[in-house]
Amino acid sequence: MEAEKVTLMHWNIRGFTEPIKMLLEYLHVSYKEVKLELDELKPIDCSTEQWTSVKETLGLEFPSLPNIKDAEHGVSLCYTIAICKYLALKYKPKMIGSAMNECAEIDSLLFMCHDIRKSIVEAYERDWTKSKDEVMKYVKEKLGYVNKFMKAKIWLSGKQVSIADFVFCEMIELVQSLDDTTIDSFPNCRKLLRKLYSVPEIAKYKATQPAFDLTKYLKLPFLYEH
Repeated sequence: MEAEKVTLMHWNIRGFTEPIKMLLEYLHVSYKEVKLELDELKPIDCSTEQWTSVKETLGLEFPSLPNIKDAEHGVSLCYTIAICKYLALKYKPKMIGSAMNECAEIDSLLFMCHDIRKSIVEAYERDWTKSKDEVMKYVKEKLGYVNKFMKAKIWLSGKQVSIADFVFCEMIELVQSLDDTTIDSFPNCRKLLRKLYSVPEIAKYKATQPAFDLTKYLKLPFLYEH
């Protein structure tokens, strides 16, 4: 591994940091992890004002977490999708697409994952018991498109793993935590999850991590992580 150059800062919850950490491990990038403690914050019903007062103390140009700092290039970057694209561009550019059509497809998949995650979190913020059926119908519709899109593909973008696979599989874990039978209707999506998590670097990393915990995942800061 190279000398430690990247610092990853995030809240002490899983949030939407997992795709970044998996990508760092996959790319063999040495990084320092800084977890900010927000245990005093209540879960999802905590006030926006309280979060605002905290984020303004972080010294970030665009206050949001997770954030990475890359000393080599003087980069300080927030938002998970942007971070994943930056890391791929620096260490393995083909992971954001080796052709224009692949780049476009990867971007579309990334933002679809963002929309699914947002719909779930907003439903929890309102009233999950009342919103669940409608939201899960929306989620299943999107997963159906992906399942059909993959067809004979090995990875979402074709024959090579991309950053979309990392973001998509983390989103699948969120869906499974809500209804562990949902993914059974989408065999290609389930196969992709198993394939990514069997990659040696990812399998080794996952073996050291706690199981997915929805109650921790949906703490307030998650709403502001992208």
